[in-house]
Amino acid sequence: MSYIFIKKNLPPMMKPSHFTFLLLLLLFSCQSHKNIYIDPNQPKFDTLDQTRMFFKNVRASYYDIIDADQATDDIQIYQISKSVEDSTKAIIQLHIVFHEKTQNAYIMLSPNNTFDGYMHYKVKWTDSSGFWDEIRYQQGGMKEQFTFVTEIYNALKKDGVQFEITFGDKTMSFLSTKKEREAFRITLVDYYRLVALF
Repeated sequence: MSYIFIKKNLPPMMKPSHFTFLLLLLLFSCQSHKNIYIDPNQPKFDTLDQTRMFFKNVRASYYDIIDADQATDDIQIYQISKSVEDSTKAIIQLHIVFHEKTQNAYIMLSPNNTFDGYMHYKVKWTDSSGFWDEIRYQQGGMKEQFTFVTEIYNALKKDGVQFEITFGDKTMSFLSTKKEREAFRITLVDYYRLVALF
């Protein structure tokens, strides 16, 4: 009897089965992603019904929809609301691009004006032990963008890591503040969830 009462009084989206599903997704979303390695050479773009539902009903409210040349009736471009806007720094915004017709999602680089049109980057990272490595990007498609940001994401989880980026004849600090790192990291966590890599 109480089940019938609950079912009648919940809005359609919140029927017990949907509510339970969303609750489970929320619990899983709270897990730490620090130790999860994402393979940069295995890009994934297809989404699932449940991952799309979670993004649209829970995470999309933390994003702004961007009006860009690529945006059409069936393509939405999302940028996290907490992104950093600073023309004096080398900042690459990350956009989540969702294609309604194919149900695929992509991660897209959006460098600010500091890059002056350069699309070949070299990111050097150094961790607290002094170990360092480089991540290179040459303008490419969605696979190349996935690989580049995923390599940075994996490095970002290391202790005491510092970044610098080189393009043209310039070398500048990169992802140097907590706010920049969090905008970058959270966007990728949401993207990896959307394509079911978490």
